[in-house]
Amino acid sequence: MSDGARLRQSWYNALSESEEYFRTLLKSPSSPEWKRIVTTSDTSKRGKGKSRASAAPELTDVIVHRRTLKSGDTVYRAVLDVPTGDEPVVLDPWKSVLITPELRKEWDPAVEGAQLLEMLDPTTRVSKTNFTLGWPANPRDAVTISRTFHDATTLMDISTSLPRSIDEPAYLRPSPPYVRSDVKLFAWCIQYLTQTPATDSKPIPAKLRITCFWQHNFKAMWNFGSAAGLSQELAATVLGLYKTVRGRGSRVPLLLGYGNGVAVERIRFDVDREALTVDYSIVPEEEDHGTQSTDLSQSLDLHSLKEHRRLVRAIECALPASQGWDVQLTTKASSERVSQLPWTAEAVRDGSPETGNQLPEHEKFLFRVKHSPLPDDHSVLKVKVVIEISGPSRGLRLNGVPKPIEHIEERDPSSYYMSQQILQDASSTADLSFHTASTSSTSQSTASSSGTTTRPPLSRMPNERTAAAEKAILSQVRRKYIYFSSLLQEPEAKWKRTTEGRGVEVTQLDSIDPTLVVYRAEATFVGVGLWDLFGAIVTPGARVYWDKQHEDAVLLEDVNELSELWHVKTKPAWPVNGRDSVLLRTVYKSPSTIHVFAFSADNLHLFPNVPPVDPNVIRTQVDLQGWAIEALSPTTTLVTLLEQSDPKGWSNKTSIPQQMITALAGIGEFAIKCGGPPAATRLAGAKANDIRYDHERGSFRIEYEVSESRRTGDTASSNATENGANTSSNIPLPVVECEIRCDMDTWAHSLDIVVDPPPQAISCLRRHRLSTNGGGLWLTISHDAVFASDDRILVIIRKGPGRDKGVVMVNGAKAIVDVEELPESEVKSLTKQKRVKPARIPLDQPPVVGAIRRRRAEWDGDGEGGSGQGGASGDEKGSTSPSASSFTSAPKFSSPLARFFTMAVEQATTTTQQAVAAISPATAGGDQAMPSSSKPPMEHALDALSHVQTFYLNPSADGWALISEKGFPVHRKIIPEISTTIPVHKGEKVIEGVSAEEIAAVVTSYGCRKQWDDRFDSAVVFEEYGARCHTAFLVTKGGFPFRDRGFYVASMLARTSPKTPVSASLSRRNSGIEAEQESRAAVLCVTTSFSSDSMASFSPAKYNPYNLPVGRFFVDAWILETLDPYAEENYAIPSTKCTRLVAADYAGSIPAAVNSMINGMLPRSILNLETYMKGISPLPFIRLPRAGLFISEEKQDEPFKENSWKFIRRDNNRMLVTAGYTPEELVYNSVITLSLGYIPSTDTHDTSDDRTPRPSRIGTNPMPEVKHGAHKSEDFTRSAGSLGRSTLAPSSRSGSRSRETLRATTSAFNLRGAAKAPSDFLLAEVIVDSKTYPKGYEVRVSSTLRDLKKKYVSRSPDNNGVQGGDPQAVVVPVTATVHVLPQSPLHSAGLQAERPPQHLVRLTIPTAQFHVSTIQDPLTGETRSAPPRPQWLLDLEEKGAVWNVEVRPTSASGKRDGMIVLVNGADVTIASEKESLAHLGRDELQNNRISKMNMLVRTSEAADQIPEELRQPIAVSEHLYEAAVLESLNAPEQTAGQTGDANPKPDDDQGATGSANIPHGNPAPEGDTPSASASGGLLGFLNSYPNPLARFTSSTPRTPLPESPSSDLRKLPGGFNEADRPLALATLTRTSGRTYPLSMLLAVALIAFLLGSFLRSLLSPADFIYVVTDLKEVDESTVGWREIRRLLEIKYLIGGWDFQIAVVRRH
Repeated sequence: MSDGARLRQSWYNALSESEEYFRTLLKSPSSPEWKRIVTTSDTSKRGKGKSRASAAPELTDVIVHRRTLKSGDTVYRAVLDVPTGDEPVVLDPWKSVLITPELRKEWDPAVEGAQLLEMLDPTTRVSKTNFTLGWPANPRDAVTISRTFHDATTLMDISTSLPRSIDEPAYLRPSPPYVRSDVKLFAWCIQYLTQTPATDSKPIPAKLRITCFWQHNFKAMWNFGSAAGLSQELAATVLGLYKTVRGRGSRVPLLLGYGNGVAVERIRFDVDREALTVDYSIVPEEEDHGTQSTDLSQSLDLHSLKEHRRLVRAIECALPASQGWDVQLTTKASSERVSQLPWTAEAVRDGSPETGNQLPEHEKFLFRVKHSPLPDDHSVLKVKVVIEISGPSRGLRLNGVPKPIEHIEERDPSSYYMSQQILQDASSTADLSFHTASTSSTSQSTASSSGTTTRPPLSRMPNERTAAAEKAILSQVRRKYIYFSSLLQEPEAKWKRTTEGRGVEVTQLDSIDPTLVVYRAEATFVGVGLWDLFGAIVTPGARVYWDKQHEDAVLLEDVNELSELWHVKTKPAWPVNGRDSVLLRTVYKSPSTIHVFAFSADNLHLFPNVPPVDPNVIRTQVDLQGWAIEALSPTTTLVTLLEQSDPKGWSNKTSIPQQMITALAGIGEFAIKCGGPPAATRLAGAKANDIRYDHERGSFRIEYEVSESRRTGDTASSNATENGANTSSNIPLPVVECEIRCDMDTWAHSLDIVVDPPPQAISCLRRHRLSTNGGGLWLTISHDAVFASDDRILVIIRKGPGRDKGVVMVNGAKAIVDVEELPESEVKSLTKQKRVKPARIPLDQPPVVGAIRRRRAEWDGDGEGGSGQGGASGDEKGSTSPSASSFTSAPKFSSPLARFFTMAVEQATTTTQQAVAAISPATAGGDQAMPSSSKPPMEHALDALSHVQTFYLNPSADGWALISEKGFPVHRKIIPEISTTIPVHKGEKVIEGVSAEEIAAVVTSYGCRKQWDDRFDSAVVFEEYGARCHTAFLVTKGGFPFRDRGFYVASMLARTSPKTPVSASLSRRNSGIEAEQESRAAVLCVTTSFSSDSMASFSPAKYNPYNLPVGRFFVDAWILETLDPYAEENYAIPSTKCTRLVAADYAGSIPAAVNSMINGMLPRSILNLETYMKGISPLPFIRLPRAGLFISEEKQDEPFKENSWKFIRRDNNRMLVTAGYTPEELVYNSVITLSLGYIPSTDTHDTSDDRTPRPSRIGTNPMPEVKHGAHKSEDFTRSAGSLGRSTLAPSSRSGSRSRETLRATTSAFNLRGAAKAPSDFLLAEVIVDSKTYPKGYEVRVSSTLRDLKKKYVSRSPDNNGVQGGDPQAVVVPVTATVHVLPQSPLHSAGLQAERPPQHLVRLTIPTAQFHVSTIQDPLTGETRSAPPRPQWLLDLEEKGAVWNVEVRPTSASGKRDGMIVLVNGADVTIASEKESLAHLGRDELQNNRISKMNMLVRTSEAADQIPEELRQPIAVSEHLYEAAVLESLNAPEQTAGQTGDANPKPDDDQGATGSANIPHGNPAPEGDTPSASASGGLLGFLNSYPNPLARFTSSTPRTPLPESPSSDLRKLPGGFNEADRPLALATLTRTSGRTYPLSMLLAVALIAFLLGSFLRSLLSPADFIYVVTDLKEVDESTVGWREIRRLLEIKYLIGGWDFQIAVVRRH
């Protein structure tokens, strides 16, 4: 038999023995040897006398027994019975979860990670599991072999550790720093029980029984083995498996089998993506199964052999039918012929007997892939199959193509064959009740009997300490580590800086006690790993290099596995005597942090090896010397040194900081230059006698001997004891292991190792230096403890001779080195990984303790539903008994170190159990768990707005508790109307120098929020309702170790009247009180959560691709109130009072204490906002149409309770949809919808209330009437003259300017009694602060027509605009004027004379010329009327349009005398403040347009709770829709588009736009459109550059416009002159593409010339020069020669070349 076959046979033998052992345990379920483990939490809950409302199982429902074997080992059994009712139970989800190792960390709290190593056959697999147990020493891992059996009602999964062998593969060898543990048995038995008893006619209710057998030896002096601790750990594991199957069972694909010709290479499951990846190869078939090896015949039974033959060159997977699946299959081979071999795939319904009565969510289908035969026996085909879940829609897609699922396939019942013998053993426990009196009666004697059965007596050696001495030592270690860890966690404010040098910063603890002197030194080292610095610190001989005062360090005693006693000596330096110290040093390790702390040990009773004091040497008193080595990234390490010592003698403590600087800097220099010296990281079963390191010789020496008191208790296999078989050959012998870490990158490239006596086994594992598991070479040297008990073991490690790298020689023989390589992509990722400082937590407790507590609190919270009973109280009562609440057990042997950990954890548990309520999740229960889905999203926002308005109008200090005063006070209070469980946190602060309008623009901008809110991550907008009201999916950062959180939020921006009247002094001002009250109206920015069901049509994969947990914002509101400048407070003008109210539930596993802490930190963001506001200039904002809603409340005799709202629209033409600002690019973008209606040409007046005339009333509707009071709607403004107005065309800049001014009135006639001239339509007003754009800015205006078939417009994916509804863009002329606003005391731009002013950009549409009155000339009798309306005006009246207004910094260079303002590329003249006041008036310039805001009136007479305007969105992000919804939306659009293409609009309609304005949004005419070849390419920008000579020639192609009717207008009588209408253009110039300035063109030409010269010099031949000293030496034939005169020469400049500057003369 070959070595491989023998190794595989030993694996199958171990698995067979475990199966027999498992059958033995199954056959004795009611044996009296099973002792029930009863904890106090069980009895406390049982004594409540309250029935549980929920049928979900709890931790107390898990029944745990233990059985002590004759060998001293203990096996545990956990049983959970779950009633199933009438629903059928399918075991396929259980099988999927159990055989997927990547899911184990979700249901086993003691597991850090697991992976599948090898698939031996379809039912047998080899896995590796990493456990979190092991801190503060090394963590543990295990390599197990598992096999699964199942039929329709029973599922069994058995696992056991693989036996060690000489021929074992690399993954079976030790993997330091992990220690290989031994899993005797880890088995699951899942049974669906529906039996009826023979003595009773009543049927037994169906139930699901989950049984787990656990026997695990962690090979540690302390392990997870106490009765109470293991009962809770096993209960959490069983319950965790149940909950994982319920949550993930129907979302995990499963590889059922594969046949002959298939070799499975790798199987992995991505938990986050929920994707199964199978890598396999198609190999030549093995036809003769009768001659197969013994291991295959044992592993495959008759049914498996049938399946092996049925699935020839095929694999078969089971996929749950309740989910949608996306399958990607790729092939690869050495030749194209093999890689393109055909393959077939089919999907069929599973026709198993057990699936006949399944529920729809339990259905599954089979996916089978079959390959063609290989062309020859030398070909191999590599195949990769990725099966990934794909959204909520069911079905299957194969390589992107939908794959139909065929009908049910009848299967042979033998496919569910299980061994009848093991099935009978499993069925024997079906009728057993685990609550019998026999087991519970013996539970009281469990504690007493366990002490005698699990701890065999040990004989004490003569030199061993007493138990009291061991306890005293461990107590000192514990107290010092608590002191050390507390100093590490002290805040920075308590450390005052002392000195700094050589990259080391030294600080001193700021203490009120002058005698307490504690120094801290910190240094960050780049390019050095964690373990290299650890070796430099703990290796005694290395200190000679970085500490010149160090003389020697001698190991006095190896106290225990973690602590050592050292005698350290320092050299004398005249006139100072030499010093020494006796230190007890302890090392605690975790994956990313190592703590090394030491203190003086001078008690001779505890340490008799302490040497006496030399009279010539002063003994230093060291209270604490601690090192904290923390990995910030794979390439960066932070080292912290804490020192509290007294050197005594003449030296004082002031010399300590300089010594710390020397030490830290020397350590870093040593590690960088010399690398990390060898360091002993673990010594199992032995104690060290001597550790030496000689840096000059490059030699490390460790001497140790066997110690029986440190054995981990490796005993005989329990299988032999139970079965009575003679398996003495399988009994593991005690082993001594020494683990040493070496640096083979810098310290030595090869090693020469001498081990005496020769080792029984040695393993060498080398990892990449950036590996997260610890880079370097890890040596594990093993000796037989029996044979080496009389000898001392000596290990010497020296630098290997020669230049060979990576060679390890052991006693002259070359050892095998296993190398763990990292992919190149992962190496680059680790190199660029950002620095993250790990959380400083104590390392003296395994992390599994906290994991179990968190899961218990989470499950108890889920089970109780937030009622406050059950889990939390039960835990609190159960924690009264230390034995019941301790998670870390005493060791199997009476070890003082184990008792220390038991005592430490008991004391820690006493304090942590008091805060179990804070650890439990903060999820609200009852109706408040999630928002109601019956309410629309904006109704939730209106409810929150009502609460915020009530708080603002009626503030009260009652009930607000102060939680923090740092920075500014933060209060909290439970407001039942908002939440009964989550308190509302409130923070208030006055921000001086800015107005509420400016702060509101920053708060509501998601782009700015990333700059000042450190918890904000991103936001995706779903729907826009206008006036900045929208719904979005908001993501906030969770912070380590929690995931980010998503929130479905609805946001509103509103204004309300000030709560206090304005002071009487304002009456003396020119502006009235009402205007000042409107300007001081409080701004309310409210955000709250709504139900995710309202967004069911949107695809979660698009806006939540990482499947983040979803929390809830009960309220997140900003109240911004500009303070009265004439109030008593002495604040700067302007100043704003900012109040933030926050109540959020982050849900998931975040504890209540963390949830409350985050809520308490959110109001502090006002400080970040204040800092951000003072560092930027005011943002641009749009003044018309106004953002937000104005809130008004009708006065009632009795206050109404229900929140009913009525929507009053005060601007019927415009609506601001959204606005955004990008701070990085200084780009402001806004979207406006325009409904122009019909502009009549008659001069009759409208008497109806319809301010938006409909098409049916054309010809009868007069001019809109100006309404009264606050509800007036002035849609068409007066003419502002032409001063400062730009016609946006080059030919219009020289137009005449009129000096006439018209004051703002509401009358139809002016002061002289003449009729007013019609005015152009005012599209928008934008306020731009010139300080934000010091060199100028550009306003870009574009529009698209509304699609009448859609009720909403489509938002663009970048959230900065909308997508056009009409395929044909509308060409609308826009006139822009820019005015300088007068200074205002209520704005931050108004009080500083030297500050750049603000600009008012007014955008108007020239509509006045189309609605002039019909006039009859009294002289000629000719009747003159308005010209016919152009097509663009008819489209605006009929369809409406969507406008995008964008403000961005100008790319052109500014003027010499000021800034430049461009509107759609045309220069616009800026009207000065004096000109603006003369033409528009102060009232018009300072009108804040609050009267144009839409109103929300809270009334009791409204029919609905929410207005109809807030039910239907205006803009929707269609790109976030599900695929099916998008298809249904795009179908009619495509039809309409085809119809529109068939009937294009005539060009004459577009020609009607001839005016004094540049049209936008329309492509260039056909004659002006450059070809693709001309405009593209590298120098395509040259084609779009205007020819500077074009102004002198008429050859430039221009498209003449048709004659416009407006050009025929003559001067009309009655005061209408040409200045009142835009000038006409003869031609219209359209440019396509981007233009560039002349300077850039010259720069590009110069660069091109230089590049061409350089390329030419490379192609032309070189000239060789023959240098002569006399002209006579030159040959007579001088034709073709050139004479060179050197002007400058520099010899040997670089690489043997000379540098010369010369002139050349041609002959």
